[in-house]
Amino acid sequence: MKRKVPWLGILAVVNVILCSWSLVSYLHLDLRVTLANDQTWRIVKSRDQALAMKNADGVGQLQMIVNEYPSGTKQIKGSLLDKMVERQRATAVHEVLTHLRKETGKNFGDDPEVWIEKYGSQ
Repeated sequence: MKRKVPWLGILAVVNVILCSWSLVSYLHLDLRVTLANDQTWRIVKSRDQALAMKNADGVGQLQMIVNEYPSGTKQIKGSLLDKMVERQRATAVHEVLTHLRKETGKNFGDDPEVWIEKYGSQ
């Protein structure tokens, strides 16, 4: 007697496995996008606060921009989302340093750590 192979059952199991894998992948990506959105929001918020401050008072916000959740902490280092967050961070650092140069009349270069060292304890 020839035995029948339950192809429909096999296809159903394969479909459930693929759908489950797709769901898990989507949820993982959704989490990473949510984290990237949170990171960029924090960076923009700190930048805006620093740009509203007078003299060197924005250095504390600069320190937050530079040190809060560095590359590889909430995102996979080198991933597209990580690169997007780091581009936002670099832009914010540049804008805050430009503001600090204008407010203080001093120029300590483009390294935010130098500015933080000079004005961070105020």
